[in-house]
Amino acid sequence: MGICYIVGAAPACAPFAPEKNDFIIAADGGQVALSRLSLAPHLVVGDFDSSPPPATVPYVKHPVEKDDTDCALAIREGRARGYHTFALYGCLGGRLDHTLGAVQTTLGAAREGDTVYLVGEGFLCRVLTEGAFTFAPAGRVSVLALSERAEGVGIAGLKYSLTDAVLTNAFPLGVSNEGQGIPATVSVKTGALLILWEGDTLPKAK
Repeated sequence: MGICYIVGAAPACAPFAPEKNDFIIAADGGQVALSRLSLAPHLVVGDFDSSPPPATVPYVKHPVEKDDTDCALAIREGRARGYHTFALYGCLGGRLDHTLGAVQTTLGAAREGDTVYLVGEGFLCRVLTEGAFTFAPAGRVSVLALSERAEGVGIAGLKYSLTDAVLTNAFPLGVSNEGQGIPATVSVKTGALLILWEGDTLPKAK
């Protein structure tokens, strides 16, 4: 399978270039962002409180009063179609509650076994749970605990390294590290990490 791109309604949305096997889902108002990028979604999902249902594209309408966010519903639709790698655009910035909600949605998907990237303006994020992630950042990198404790944390290939460390969500020890433009690996044995780094290209490593 390719990548399932999900586009939200945040004010800014970085450009991207989907390939043949990729699938694009607009989360409600993400339709507007896609039109600015001259891209058409394969599916639109949401309660349509910020944009009307499309006239020419398949859509799934949900009630406004619901527990899931439009972004979470879009991930569910992508997963139902066999996708397990997601790239979320237009989900950061704007309303802080929506940004934090997107991070929590990413955590939930990661715990389901999905690989999810959040793409902002000039930076990317990934939630990592009980595993390792190898990438090659060339700018600032921050590694923060999302769970109360993240144990067995390892950082190799960045300016500052860690070995079998414990990070907590009450002290940002891993903020403002630096990538060297070479492969770096972040790992965690138990708990969840939020990895943020400068860049605009999705890494090839899963």
